[in-house]
Amino acid sequence: MPKRLVPWLKYLPIAFMATVMLVACTITEEGVQEVEIKTDEIFPPSKTVASFRQIDKPKRVDVDALAAQLGGKPKLELVKKWSTLTTMACDYGIPGQPAAVRVSVTEMTSKVSAYGAYTNLRPGLLPEKAYVKIGTQGVIDGSRLIFMHDHYLVCVLALQNFTEEQLRSLLVNFGRAITARIARPITEIEPVGFLPLEYRVPASERLDKEDPLGLGIFDQGAITALYRNEGREGKVFIAQIEETLGRRGHYAKLVKVLEKNGKTKELTLADNALVGKLFNSPCIVAQRDKAVFGVYGTLTEDEMREVMMGIDRRIRPYVPPNMKDIKKKEEEREKEKEKDAQKKGE
Repeated sequence: MPKRLVPWLKYLPIAFMATVMLVACTITEEGVQEVEIKTDEIFPPSKTVASFRQIDKPKRVDVDALAAQLGGKPKLELVKKWSTLTTMACDYGIPGQPAAVRVSVTEMTSKVSAYGAYTNLRPGLLPEKAYVKIGTQGVIDGSRLIFMHDHYLVCVLALQNFTEEQLRSLLVNFGRAITARIARPITEIEPVGFLPLEYRVPASERLDKEDPLGLGIFDQGAITALYRNEGREGKVFIAQIEETLGRRGHYAKLVKVLEKNGKTKELTLADNALVGKLFNSPCIVAQRDKAVFGVYGTLTEDEMREVMMGIDRRIRPYVPPNMKDIKKKEEEREKEKEKDAQKKGE
């Protein structure tokens, strides 16, 4: 080998490692490093949760097996419409005994798809203790724990009879062990972050692929949530629309519906806002930046305004003025005035 090539050899391991690192991770717009994950590596190793061991290695499951895991074919259909990629499952148990737990991990096409599948799969209005802080959002429904984290939908199913306390502990511990193996930040999808907490009914948020209002306006779907105060209720809807003409058109269609239902009045809120009636109920609709949103129901107008203002503040948070910049601009204006005065004096 020529001597001039020998010095390059010491750099080969470094170049190889750099290539591996580039393949294995990506940097998000927020500057967060995301390590690539293989689905089979999300399953906890043996003895991660108590003495439970992997009875077999994680493997792909067919449609019937996934339907049984999720609770039936109707549940499976809800998940499938949100674009699944692949599902793997693995059984856990004590050596010499039947399997006690089956874990399934379904990789979805995006975080939005995982959220949509989860919110449609999740039963509505369960007791508050049924909702758990595992992954982005999680719920215990009978013998199942279902949660989503990033673009993964996870189901932990107990295969044996346990006491209520044992069951909850088992499901929660498996859920925590699984979500810890998903190297992704736990963040909500953007429209969920627009929903204010006050008056919101826990776990009432739902993402629909079709128009949740049934008016044919939001053909790309929208997120909805239920708000309640002293027996009065309101349904909130938010649709994100990227194109300027598209969101103006969506808002204009909403306005036409309100005008058909009776008198309307403009409201000082967001970029555009209107008070009127929707489905024979008082409502407020508005448009701010890329979002078209509204609330209707039996809430008072003041309560609806409060909810809408809360959404508006989250879509475009208030940024306090920089006093140093203001002072600097004032000083520059004063200098300009002095220069003008000098020129006139000359």
